[in-house]
Amino acid sequence: MKIETVEIVDINKHRNLKVDVTNYDVAHNRINAAYVTVIELSTLVNEYPVFITKNPRDGQFQLSAIMGFKSGENLFLQNGKWNARFIPTDILRRPFQAALAGEGENTTSRIALDIASELVQTEKGEALFEDDGKPSAYLNRINQNFAQLYAGTQQSKAILQKANELNLIEPVSIDFELKGQSTPGLNGLYSINRKTLGELSGQDLEECHQSGCLQVCYALLSSVIHLDKLVNWVNEQ
Repeated sequence: MKIETVEIVDINKHRNLKVDVTNYDVAHNRINAAYVTVIELSTLVNEYPVFITKNPRDGQFQLSAIMGFKSGENLFLQNGKWNARFIPTDILRRPFQAALAGEGENTTSRIALDIASELVQTEKGEALFEDDGKPSAYLNRINQNFAQLYAGTQQSKAILQKANELNLIEPVSIDFELKGQSTPGLNGLYSINRKTLGELSGQDLEECHQSGCLQVCYALLSSVIHLDKLVNWVNEQ
């Protein structure tokens, strides 16, 4: 995405713009992983394999829902529709993004829009503004999505930091047998060391529970089963 196509949402410039929220089969959704926060984790682990990854910008641990085995492969996109009941907020907020201004405690966040996105048009979709110039219900939902992402990011950082302090995070290597294809490898993934988690006791166990880390660890471990679903989808193609 070219930075010059991203603009702060403004009533004077974008009064007539709409977003086609029904079209998921667009370029920015053809990705094999989506950012996830702990706020939405309890629902997403019912359908997606979720692993720990490292943020490429700062190297900090974060959560990612795996949606494909290679770059640009989103197996949840099937026949132009999203084959899941729940969709990560990181997907739902697109083609919007947070635009930060200032530094430190004075940092403020505003909503920006990629006006070059295939979803943005003037004829079909959800309007950004009402006729009286007020933000539409859709734009308010987008703002709520970003508020959730921000709050969830802070919680996720704290919980993953606690998991790292307790030596619960370990790198994992996952390989699959796919029909008629070279065997892919999912690299740069981390998960929870089940043995270390089971051996927690005393104050460490109490801190893990009180911080919410324990619940997140078991949720991540339970989500791995969905990798089999992705393998089956590839083999059925």
